[in-house]
Amino acid sequence: MSQTSQTSVGGREFDTGEVLFHEGDAGAVLFIIQEGGVRVSKKIDGEATTLADLGPGDFVGEVAVVRNQVHTTTAVAVTPTRCLTVDGQTLEQMIAGDGEIAVRFIRGLADRLAASHELMTMLGVRDSRTRVCMAIIRHAEMSAETTGEGIWIRKRLGDIAEEVAVADTEMGEISKQLMRLQLLRIKRDGILVPDVSRLYGYVRSGDV
Repeated sequence: MSQTSQTSVGGREFDTGEVLFHEGDAGAVLFIIQEGGVRVSKKIDGEATTLADLGPGDFVGEVAVVRNQVHTTTAVAVTPTRCLTVDGQTLEQMIAGDGEIAVRFIRGLADRLAASHELMTMLGVRDSRTRVCMAIIRHAEMSAETTGEGIWIRKRLGDIAEEVAVADTEMGEISKQLMRLQLLRIKRDGILVPDVSRLYGYVRSGDV
């Protein structure tokens, strides 16, 4: 791994599996992802739960930097990743001096907060099938890949299971049921949801 000396604005590169920061670490800089991908997780009831998968243009570590506190999550590179690093003082100057940066930053925070709230809501549901369905619906609504067959989600079933704390064996049974009902299709490169409204209706009907 190559790494430049850290200044107010610098650059860092991370190998696959390398940790940007751990939950509980001091938050010195904001990471802006330029290339690669980062998975953000948090320990919930002793288990690491995925909160977000981030890519180029996304930022991570902002809460700790803005509040000058420790990180409340762990961030790990899932592919070789290059990030721009910005310290708190420089970030404040950037936001104060550029309205576009300020708006993008606020929108990013709002989106992250909404996603975290939705995830916590899902994790509070005891029924595993409901949690899985809600997670799939959320990803489908966020996906921009719509075809004549439905909406593509570039996620593996294992990723969904990890997000909502469902064991792989149980996830297999749930996915089989959803496929039997033609609410879901599993492809090599992701998950296809033929009709999100049908899946939502399935959840609301209480048949899960």
